[in-house]
Amino acid sequence: MLLVQSKQFWLSWRIPMANNKKPRKRHIPRRNILPMTIRHNAQSEQTLQLVPHTELMKLREGVGDEIGWNTITARLNVGLVAAYQADYDPEYYLLMDSLKAIVNVRERFLNTGRWGLSGDDLKSIGDGLVATDNLQLSITRKQLSKAIDYVFKNAGALDNVSNVYVQI
Repeated sequence: MLLVQSKQFWLSWRIPMANNKKPRKRHIPRRNILPMTIRHNAQSEQTLQLVPHTELMKLREGVGDEIGWNTITARLNVGLVAAYQADYDPEYYLLMDSLKAIVNVRERFLNTGRWGLSGDDLKSIGDGLVATDNLQLSITRKQLSKAIDYVFKNAGALDNVSNVYVQI
């Protein structure tokens, strides 16, 4: 009997709050950022999609440069990683063919000194960019962010030859 009374005494002693109030939780300040489930605004999405297509048209017209080639390659790599991570097999193989075509464009530049495309390369790269655009609309913002981060961390990390393909 004495043990029960002392246990009740210590329980009431350790909780120094009123019985009619809820305990307050500690406030944790958060940064003002969008949750990863909310998509980019329409202008950002459109810009992300249009710039590689514009660079492809420059290559088609013969006025492209290495910056444009890198832009297209990065976009195709993002699509490849996104397709791999989301298990979209048809798009993955299409994007692998597109990357082979962009490598052919680079090799042609190194041989001739001019940026140019063959018809097959233009079609393959264009299909790859369209597939990447469609993937971007079908995956979440978090998946797209992971794909972009993966590409920029791993592309070109090994040597000058492997900077085209992302090591998956």
